[in-house]
Amino acid sequence: QLEAVDAHLAGNHPERARTIVRATMERARSTLSDSRRAIDDLRASGSLGLEQVARQEAGRFIAATGIPCEVRISLPASLPDSVTETAIRAVTEALTNIARHARATNVKLRIAALKEQNEFEIEITDDGLGFDPNVLEAGHYGLLGMRERLRLAGGRLDIHSQEGNGTRLVIRFPLEKHPDE
Repeated sequence: QLEAVDAHLAGNHPERARTIVRATMERARSTLSDSRRAIDDLRASGSLGLEQVARQEAGRFIAATGIPCEVRISLPASLPDSVTETAIRAVTEALTNIARHARATNVKLRIAALKEQNEFEIEITDDGLGFDPNVLEAGHYGLLGMRERLRLAGGRLDIHSQEGNGTRLVIRFPLEKHPDE
């Protein structure tokens, strides 16, 4: 847009330049408003906890796509805030990826404590197109970013997928041991 304004100013068409500037300013205000709303939503969701937000995200996913999403959640009483935030972002990213790419007809979201392993696990499964997890297309950095965020928060991501056979993401975080254990 700035290049167009510059060209119109160089061509002595200040009214056209002004029109572009006004439209661009309006778009910038709208984008800023959307960004603020998204940040407020993230802050609000952070105070709800993983179970509530995961159920809300699944509900949004169902409403937006019409794809059924079975949700089963059984979590420990509390999780560290950094783990909760990262887990919420991972669930949101996974559901967004399914909506955009999978062409699934069914989705399952399971979050459970694995007491024997002293971990909790998030499993997101779809019956969509699947893909080769060893070949991620250029420009599709969602799974790579998710893997890195999980690693930084002490978690890990395993991707199980095959073209034509859907996808299963398994996310695990260690549970902190309590002094009385």
